[in-house]
Amino acid sequence: TSHVLMTDDPYAKHLAFLDYQRARPEPVRAPVIEIVPDATVTGVGDVVKSPQGVSIQDSGVYHADDALCGLSLHRASNIPEDNIAPDPLPSERRARGDVVPGRHLFGGIIGPHFGHYLVESLGRLWAVDHLKGEFDSLVFIRTHGPKRTPFADFGQDVLAALGLDLPVHTVVRPTRFAELVVPSQLFGFHLRAGHPLFHAFVHRRLRAISGAGEGARRLYVSRRQYGDTPGEEALETLLAGHGYRIIQPESLSFAEQIAAYNAADTVLLAEGSAVHVLAMVARADQRVGVVQRRPGVFAGGMDHLRGFSGRAGVLIASQPVESVADRLAQNGFLAN
Repeated sequence: TSHVLMTDDPYAKHLAFLDYQRARPEPVRAPVIEIVPDATVTGVGDVVKSPQGVSIQDSGVYHADDALCGLSLHRASNIPEDNIAPDPLPSERRARGDVVPGRHLFGGIIGPHFGHYLVESLGRLWAVDHLKGEFDSLVFIRTHGPKRTPFADFGQDVLAALGLDLPVHTVVRPTRFAELVVPSQLFGFHLRAGHPLFHAFVHRRLRAISGAGEGARRLYVSRRQYGDTPGEEALETLLAGHGYRIIQPESLSFAEQIAAYNAADTVLLAEGSAVHVLAMVARADQRVGVVQRRPGVFAGGMDHLRGFSGRAGVLIASQPVESVADRLAQNGFLAN
């Protein structure tokens, strides 16, 4: 049975999206690198809907003969936005300016949300460790949304911690590059646990970071500034009494957050983007708990933790508030 989206019902949307995904080719989940000379990178086109009601991000990389490089398509997989692109490149979407000289690495899409940046915009950078020679820039396609990218706020901070001191081209309109290296996306919503090559890439570059936060063996990563985790003020008081350092990650640089996580043996986090930061460096010898703040299983974050550390995190329900301490104690987070 084919499901067509005719309602705002979440389950109907889910079924329609599964129909759409089943009709697509399987995403590449293995390390593949394609070299595209005289490549055209398009920005996203107008948002269109599939017959199932899925919003389509229309963008991609094209060869010199206007054929689509299928490896460049972004795979969202579990959210109602995906990426297809016309093949061949329509004449009205060809690049009009000069060719950008040099050798460049395609990073995929980029948007303004920190958590999605970590999950969706880093998964191709593993190729830096597997190719000889220098790159002149990283190339990203800006998605729909605010007319800005996150680089000024946090993007460059993350890249610097990863040791990638490269200029960034953020493509909004079709642009030609003399040579574009297009790697497969080895981490994202289609591959939430990540591929071992991507694990090795981030572990090699981030687990050695030390500094701020050393000596704090127990951490609680708070969202109290946002006020969306039930009973969080009382939870912080409880945890501080059990030797936890309370941190608000937005007050720290990305490298300072990583240093704090590297030094800790127990980390509790309010569910959110901070889980994806910790997951990049989480270890099998760490105890990790995620305090749930909204309905659902937070599957993406929990898969990220398990895939990168080899150990499952513990999901702690925040409701009812008066029972949180019991759940923490039962899972060993309050033991001396």
